[in-house]
Amino acid sequence: MNRFLKGYDDITASAAFKSRMVRTLQNETRGAEPKTVRLPIRRRTLAILIAAAILVLAIGTAAAATIIAKNYYSPSSYLMHDKDAREQNQNAVPDIEEVIASAKPETGETHFVMLPEMEDAAELNAWRQKMGQPVYSEEDWGWIREIRPEIEEVLVDESTLVFNVRLNTDHGMRFSYARSGDGQWTDALCDEAYYTVLDTGRTGELNPGTGINPDSVSEDGATLGTECDLDEPFPTEGKVRITMTIGIYDARVDDMAHIGLLANIIYTFEFDASAGADIAAPIVTERALSGSTVLTLIDRNGCEHNERVSLDGVVLEETLSFRKTGVYVTYRIKSAPEEWFKPLYEASMPGAYVATYANAFLVQCSDSGSLPGFLVTCAPKGSTDENEVIIPGKPNSMGPDEYTCILPFFPSDYEQVKAAGYELRLGFRCVTAFNDEPVGEDWVMPEGAGLDGYNLTTTLQPIASFDLKLP
Repeated sequence: MNRFLKGYDDITASAAFKSRMVRTLQNETRGAEPKTVRLPIRRRTLAILIAAAILVLAIGTAAAATIIAKNYYSPSSYLMHDKDAREQNQNAVPDIEEVIASAKPETGETHFVMLPEMEDAAELNAWRQKMGQPVYSEEDWGWIREIRPEIEEVLVDESTLVFNVRLNTDHGMRFSYARSGDGQWTDALCDEAYYTVLDTGRTGELNPGTGINPDSVSEDGATLGTECDLDEPFPTEGKVRITMTIGIYDARVDDMAHIGLLANIIYTFEFDASAGADIAAPIVTERALSGSTVLTLIDRNGCEHNERVSLDGVVLEETLSFRKTGVYVTYRIKSAPEEWFKPLYEASMPGAYVATYANAFLVQCSDSGSLPGFLVTCAPKGSTDENEVIIPGKPNSMGPDEYTCILPFFPSDYEQVKAAGYELRLGFRCVTAFNDEPVGEDWVMPEGAGLDGYNLTTTLQPIASFDLKLP
C-alpha cells in the first residue's frame, strides 16, 4: 500500500478524493492471504479470468449425456460465455437456459457522470499529472457520454447472481485492461451495485467481481460480465431491480485507486428472481464420522502445521438443495467433541488464521487441486477411475461456518444420474511435502518460510463416502 500512497500527502485532497483512495486501497488488500503460495486475485479481474476460460461440457456417463462433468462448474462460469457461443458449441444446458430465459430482464434508466463533473475531479487530475500520466480531456473522452448500456442476460438462484451488460457504442472503442499500442484503450468494471425487491422494498448491497469478456469486444462495444458475492441468500420471489455503477477507465493510466477513472455510468435493470428458486424440498441428513485424519492448520502468523485429530463424535449436517442451476451440497458441523471448538491460537486477526478444528475442517476448504483443506468430490459409486471423479465448483459466497459446493447435475438428468449411482466422497488435503521434501504428521512450517515463498504438495485423505440422494 505504501507505493500507492507515495506523494499523496503532497496533494491537498478533498474528502471525496481521500474517501475514494481509502475505499480502493481497502478493496485492493481485503482478503489477501498471508502466504505467498496463495496470491490474492483482484475482484475486478475475477470475471475476466472466468470468461477467458473455456467451458467444456463433457459426457459424464453414456446414459447421462447432458451432465457437465467438467471440474469446478459454477453458474457464474456458465454465463461468462454468451448465448451465441453456448449454442454454437452445443454447450447449452436446457435447464440453465430456462432460468436465464425466465429472468426476462428489462432495461432501466441510465445517466452519466464524467470526470469534470465529479467532486474530486481536480484531485484525480492532479494525481495523474504528478504520476506523469495524461490528464482528462473532454475532447478526447466526450464520446463516452454516448455509450448505451443494455442488459443481456441474468442468471440467478439463492446463492448466485451473475449478469451481462452490453456497452454499445458507435465510436468503435477498444477495450483492454492493460496498455496496448497507441491510441485510446478503455476498460470497464462494475464499481458497486445493490438490489431492491420491488414488492417489499427490501434492499441489499452486492459485492461485484467484474470485467470485460475479451471474446465479446467488437467495433460496436463489449460485454461487461459481473458476478456478485452475496452476504445473504438472494431473493427468489418477485421482481428485483439492480442499480449498478459502471466505471469507464483510461487503460493507459495506472488504475490503482481509480486514478484512470473517466466516467461513471449509473445503470438500472429489472428481472424476475423467481426462476432461481429450489425445484424440490431440500434433503437434510446427519452424517456421523469416525476414525482420524490429519489437518493442516494455519496459525495467526500465516504459518502452517499438521496435526492428527480424532473424528469420533463428529456429526455433519448434510443439506442437498435442488435447483435448475445444479445440486448444491452444504456441510455444517452438527456436533463435535468439546476440543473441536476450543481456540488453538490467541485471536488477533480474525479470518486470517484457523482458530478451531471446526474451522479448519470446513472453513479452510480446498478450492483447487493443491491447496490444503476440506474437499468434496463426486463419482459413480465404487469407481476408481480418476477420469470419472467430479470436483464441484463453489458458489459466489458461503456462510461463515459451512462448506458448499455445486454438482453439475440438472433436473433433466436426475433419472440418469440415479440409474448410474453416484456417491459423495469427503476428504481433506493435508501437506505431505514442503519444497519437494516429504513431511510427516507432525510437520511445522519453518520460521520465516512465508517471506521467501514456498511450494506445498498436498494429498487428499479420504474421510467418508455417502450415496447421493436426488428427488
